[in-house]
Amino acid sequence: MAWKSLVPGTELSDVKADRKSAVSIEKYKVSPNAIYLSGEYLPTSLITDVKKQASTYTPNCACGKGIPVFKIRIDYGTAKPLILMIEKEANADKLLGYLPNS
Repeated sequence: MAWKSLVPGTELSDVKADRKSAVSIEKYKVSPNAIYLSGEYLPTSLITDVKKQASTYTPNCACGKGIPVFKIRIDYGTAKPLILMIEKEANADKLLGYLPNS
């Protein structure tokens, strides 16, 4: 799979090696250099601000009570921030430990 940066022109020099050393946190992989999503990554050097917020997720927009989650909002110099959903607070805190400005 060819990994591409969310921001063109900010590619890591060795994505394969960095991803191999990354830690899995729920559905994401995180290293000191990048956050890996499905087929894309965000270099951590671009991150300007990070916020954690308790929230709920309702799968398939079903009625009823949502699943409690934590949303990690990552601003990286674009108009639209990256939002990661994490189920467990301990995992959200672990992910924040890898990110600058958190």
